[in-house]
Amino acid sequence: MRTIQTLASICGALTISMSAALADGDIKHFICEKLDDFTATATVVKANTRELEKISKDFGMAYRFKDVFFQYKEPNMARMEASSQGTKLTFIVSGSRQIVSLNGRKLTDQTWQGSPGKKKSLMDVGLVSEFYLTYTTAKYLREGTVDGTPVSVFDMSYKNKDEDSSHHIIYIDPKTKVVRKRESYSQAGKLQAFFFFNKVEQIKPGVWMPTEVEVQTTDRVVAGVTAYKDIKVNTGLADSVFKP
Repeated sequence: MRTIQTLASICGALTISMSAALADGDIKHFICEKLDDFTATATVVKANTRELEKISKDFGMAYRFKDVFFQYKEPNMARMEASSQGTKLTFIVSGSRQIVSLNGRKLTDQTWQGSPGKKKSLMDVGLVSEFYLTYTTAKYLREGTVDGTPVSVFDMSYKNKDEDSSHHIIYIDPKTKVVRKRESYSQAGKLQAFFFFNKVEQIKPGVWMPTEVEVQTTDRVVAGVTAYKDIKVNTGLADSVFKP
């Protein structure tokens, strides 16, 4: 009996120690360290065009295709392909270069500097990466819960506020290192939308990812829901995948 009590005390002490460490305001404790690349198919489960356009006119465009094949590689490389009624759209981001093609024909091919909010990172799928932290600053706010899950809350802003003064409040689960909720604020500091990262699964040992993303307007109306399936991580995607 005394042995059991001793073990319980040790476990309790370790839990308290871990909680204290995670609550010390160091965002680096929440980095998803084991994810270098991933592929997935994103399927639109729900899309309310009117509500999506309340968030942003451009934001609603992402929901016009039912299925999107998504590939991502650290740092800042992404490729999205979608088809509908014989039309194939390809969107590529590689560093500061952004290319949009329609049926193999380039619509835009531009290089931009600054605008850190345009960079692609694992934050788009609810994860914090080392790359994301190279151009953002984290301010620890408090502990909290999201749907009963204990989380640590941070205010994420861009280091160069002259280029982008928008910011995000993120709620991170210390166990899975998944952002369970994100509040996005505009350049003027106005709340734009809520993002909920749901149905978290362990894809590989030590790598957890949400398999559903729900977007709500500031009125807490569900504007869109996307499900991720066929998720594969760390397959060694070549850089050539992210070239036109």
